[in-house]
Amino acid sequence: MTRLELRGDKVIESPEGPGLYAWYYRPIITTKESVLGTLTQLLSVQPTISTKVSQRYGVRYISETYGKVVLGVDERSVVGAINDAFELAPLYLESLFESEQFVYFCRPIYIGIAKSLRERIYSQHYVALIDFWDENHRVGKFLQAHGQATIQTVMDKLDLSHSFALEARVLGISPRDLMVSIFTTDKLPESIGQDSDTTNDSTSRRALERLFQLLADPVCGRR
Repeated sequence: MTRLELRGDKVIESPEGPGLYAWYYRPIITTKESVLGTLTQLLSVQPTISTKVSQRYGVRYISETYGKVVLGVDERSVVGAINDAFELAPLYLESLFESEQFVYFCRPIYIGIAKSLRERIYSQHYVALIDFWDENHRVGKFLQAHGQATIQTVMDKLDLSHSFALEARVLGISPRDLMVSIFTTDKLPESIGQDSDTTNDSTSRRALERLFQLLADPVCGRR
């Protein structure tokens, strides 16, 4: 097993073979003004809270709402916590974002396995994200008109399947600010099936994906 990290257009150099990969947010410009909006989007993903109350005769009450992420006993907001950190240690945070060791101290945005790393990383993820940023693409047009839309709203309104590229675009992540960490291996089971966001029902792939989600707790991806 070998390890590789690629950034920006360099992701086209991803290996052809199978392996594990994880996308990270690595902004080119690391000032507070440049990263505040994206960081807030990434770290403020709203959890859905569902409640079901069952009564006699099959009567049920179902409620669904969105939660709000707060931190500590003072219930500090995510944007407030980010502002506090940048106010107190701006140079430290900028140097951390620029450091090659940054990935060891943060959650990945997305983690997955692939039979063909280059096809999955470059074609299905990176190129698709570039397309979604095109102002003439229907995703780009929709988000220009509905800047606060959630990933589910975009999927429903445009009849699209979930993908990392789509979720990254909704979160406002530029392709240039992504870095992928790759671990190549020849030990993945053949039963993981083909690399696809919509047609793969492989039990092996789903089992591995669930384990990696538990280990890494990525911001994006199927749950």
